[in-house]
Amino acid sequence: MHVKKLRYSKFSPPYQNLACKQIINMIMMRSKVHDVLLLIVLLQLVFFVTTFDMVTGYHDRVHLRISNELDVGIDLQLHCKSRDNDLGEHLLHYNNSYYEFSFRPRYFGSTLFYCSFRWNTDGCSKLYWFDIYDYNRDGNRCSECYWKALLNGPCMLNHNDNQYDLCYSWNY
Repeated sequence: MHVKKLRYSKFSPPYQNLACKQIINMIMMRSKVHDVLLLIVLLQLVFFVTTFDMVTGYHDRVHLRISNELDVGIDLQLHCKSRDNDLGEHLLHYNNSYYEFSFRPRYFGSTLFYCSFRWNTDGCSKLYWFDIYDYNRDGNRCSECYWKALLNGPCMLNHNDNQYDLCYSWNY
């Protein structure tokens, strides 16, 4: 009896018979189908978010302006930040200048900009801070958010009566 030795190269291991090839092909096909379905779901999600944005105007740009109304001769040093952006320091002269910036709010209402306010009165330096834009407070209130920095605290323009009567206390 003559026994024929099978020779295998490193590229064709002995377990690679027809049944194994079929199983591997099925797994690869399943993987491709899974990848295609995942891609379709992701494209639908992008389409939904984009459409939601355009229809609702949910993420229109917000313009924010801060002016110095502290008192005659008092300059205001302003430094605004968010979690992702440091807008730097700015010097605002009394009743003569303002600082403004714009941004697009984040999804799910998590946008927050906070500012430090520093000025000198009676030879003493005062340092306060305030959340100048909080989506939970301001998201439905304004897309043009105008603030005046006053000695007692910041006041926001109320678009219903065109007065700066939405006033808050400084944080320190």
